[in-house]
Amino acid sequence: MVFKAKQWEYLEECWHLTLREVQVAKLVCKGLDNEQIGEKLGIEYNTVRAHLGNISGKVGVRGRGNLILEVVKVLQRAKI
Repeated sequence: MVFKAKQWEYLEECWHLTLREVQVAKLVCKGLDNEQIGEKLGIEYNTVRAHLGNISGKVGVRGRGNLILEVVKVLQRAKI
């Protein structure tokens, strides 16, 4: 899934995500796995996992699918 920059800015503010967490979340929404995300961002697999754990804690969900669903749900409510 691809979202507009304005939508990601809203989510960044809403959930207090760091720039790197936003980058990881974007790639998750595009369907990349942890290894692919690490290669794309030039970071280690375990670092990707750590970022996903931080994102999950801030968003209040577990798992990639639930993260994507929450992103869509929040953006629909915000009508951005």
